[in-house]
Amino acid sequence: MRTLFFATLLPFAFAFAAACGGDDAPKPSVNAVTDEAYLKAICAGSSRFSEALLTRTKPEEIGQVIKDFSASMKALNPPDDLRDYNQQFTKYLDDAVADPTSLVTRNPPLPKQSIRDRLSAKESTVPECKDGTFFSRPGGQG
Repeated sequence: MRTLFFATLLPFAFAFAAACGGDDAPKPSVNAVTDEAYLKAICAGSSRFSEALLTRTKPEEIGQVIKDFSASMKALNPPDDLRDYNQQFTKYLDDAVADPTSLVTRNPPLPKQSIRDRLSAKESTVPECKDGTFFSRPGGQG
């Protein structure tokens, strides 16, 4: 009798587990920004950081620019294939706040080559990317 009871419950348990188990998988973003909007945010933030290196005199002032850059990137809803990268990139920025000039000597994380190629091809259409980014530079480094 107990075997029959468990045999009857087993399909429901599997169905329940399957329904609940999918929450970890990334869901397609309906309101994801375009590649161009993502590039605009990266390039604008990079430009502000470069400007801060030239005009700010205190590490905490440069650190604030990095915090603002990170916050702007976190506020984006990136394209699905850039979600993991965006998390890595904002961690890279957050880790540099205490030592802001470390961004000059540490290489940024990079998405896989096919994504870099796609973004690099679009940089010329984004005015904020007039100097290019680490997506388009040889070797993929900034």
